[in-house]
Amino acid sequence: SQSFVARSQLTCNDQTRRFAKQRTANMPSLTKTLVCLAATCNGFLAPAPQRPATVLQAATIAAKDVSALRKASGAGMMDCKKALVEADGDVEKASEWLRVKGLASAAKKGERATKEGLIETYVHTGGKLGVMVEVNCETDFVSKGDKFKELCKMLAMQIAACPGVEYVKAEDISEEARAKERALEMKSEDLEGKPDAIKEKMVEGRVNKMFKEKILLDQKYIKDDSMTVADFVASYVAVLGENIQVARFGTFRLGETQDA
Repeated sequence: SQSFVARSQLTCNDQTRRFAKQRTANMPSLTKTLVCLAATCNGFLAPAPQRPATVLQAATIAAKDVSALRKASGAGMMDCKKALVEADGDVEKASEWLRVKGLASAAKKGERATKEGLIETYVHTGGKLGVMVEVNCETDFVSKGDKFKELCKMLAMQIAACPGVEYVKAEDISEEARAKERALEMKSEDLEGKPDAIKEKMVEGRVNKMFKEKILLDQKYIKDDSMTVADFVASYVAVLGENIQVARFGTFRLGETQDA
């Protein structure tokens, strides 16, 4: 009987060991569990890839680089500055950025003939101020589109908001008008006693500044003073893909006559 009990105990112990071994084999180890948890958490917590921060800020972009890029590409001043910031000051890369964005062809388009367009009007609230402006483009298709009409309306409003403008662009100012203003400035009391070379330089600067305030395309755009009217028009050239020119404009104020 003792022998039977001993055999029974051995059998029971063997079964217990086999069961424990089987349970252990089916359970992942603590190390494996921790590794899996760490990998899972890392997937959730790892930062998403981001575009490298631009090294140069707008304030560090040299004005001469903006001017050079604008001259080469024909794009607007603010577009050129943004392109240089995006390209970390690299002019070649900035030119490529402008081409990709479709902003670099305004100058080339400016050489194409503009025989179509619209004459737009704007009458200010109260009916005492009115503007008429002619804006030209290349095709009848573009002239009938909503975007071109939008541009013409905004230009008419711009002219109404700038009572001092008299010319579309600097080339419209006659040499006779410039000579007249130079003669008047030469008589300024604060120039008395100064050398002729200094006088001429100061007078030229004053005349240019005075006329700049009378040129439509040089004015700040009324809805975004970070760009000029010329930049505003160039942005539509890029969108519409045609040469666009402001041909002429007229301003009418109630009670005024040509003799006034």
